[in-house]
Amino acid sequence: MVAYRGDTICGIQLKGDRRLSRRLDQRRGLADQGVMDYILGFDYGGTKVDVGVAGVDGAIVDRQRLLVADFLTLEQLMESSLAVGQALAADKRLVAVGVSTMGITHADHVDLAPNVPGWSTLHLPAHFHAAFPDVPVVIENDVRAACEAERRWGSLRDVKTAAYLNLGTGIAMAFVIGGRVYPGAHGAAGEIAYLWRADEKGFRDGHAPFEEQFGGGGLDRLIQRMFAPWHTLSELFDQMARPEVAAFLHETFREIARRVGHILLAYDVERVSVGGGIALRFDVLRPIFESEWQSHLPFPPDLVVSRFLNQAGLHGALALAAGRGAPA
Repeated sequence: MVAYRGDTICGIQLKGDRRLSRRLDQRRGLADQGVMDYILGFDYGGTKVDVGVAGVDGAIVDRQRLLVADFLTLEQLMESSLAVGQALAADKRLVAVGVSTMGITHADHVDLAPNVPGWSTLHLPAHFHAAFPDVPVVIENDVRAACEAERRWGSLRDVKTAAYLNLGTGIAMAFVIGGRVYPGAHGAAGEIAYLWRADEKGFRDGHAPFEEQFGGGGLDRLIQRMFAPWHTLSELFDQMARPEVAAFLHETFREIARRVGHILLAYDVERVSVGGGIALRFDVLRPIFESEWQSHLPFPPDLVVSRFLNQAGLHGALALAAGRGAPA
């Protein structure tokens, strides 16, 4: 997680941060007068950017979506998304900004974000500091941000040890340990897209084997080869009355459950929340996951569906902001 604290971000001196303390003191005074606080969230994905403003309870009052394909450069995308955020918050007393984004953000680069050209060299914190110099900004990986939304407002609330599993175009996990989302030593906890088997190429060769095979994109490509004229997983769900389709989906989710179950053995969580686009068919995957885990895990966790499903990115960004702008 990247956050503004005092005069530094990631150890780098930033101009204007002394104003932040003064502005926050002014906002505390306004709070005593009954003026409502707002938080702003940005969710950057591979195809779209969602921007929303909410009360500190996470209730969204206004939002807007931008499509990445509508912009020629990342610089244009950043300028437009920041302008949208500034417009949404223009008449509101903003207390914090949260940013949910791909990869692991540092002051001058982003790790593990290979799918959007140019994103790895983006100076994301500098853009937000320039646009919002007077409020705290928190930047976090999208899956951990989604986990924070579930921990704060959703299916993992009041759970001290839990996991969040994102099943969508990408596959990743995040963990709640001791009531807090756990980042890992390098901010890479839960990057299970890189799980591999003995005959598979991995991270150093530019591959994420588990995600390439079982993420939404990989499954869609496999479905196109095996089940034409159907082309996507969502289309195949509608054909489950066909025995060959039911068998394919059962074995696919069984293998995902196995791989995730191996990870769960290390954490002994009490609950797993499943989000992402594939979780829209939680009714299909739940009995398969539960059967596999009850057979093999000494203490199978409760399995629940995410409150925010495939809208978790923006709610995650707002949850990050709420953590800076209001008590948990």
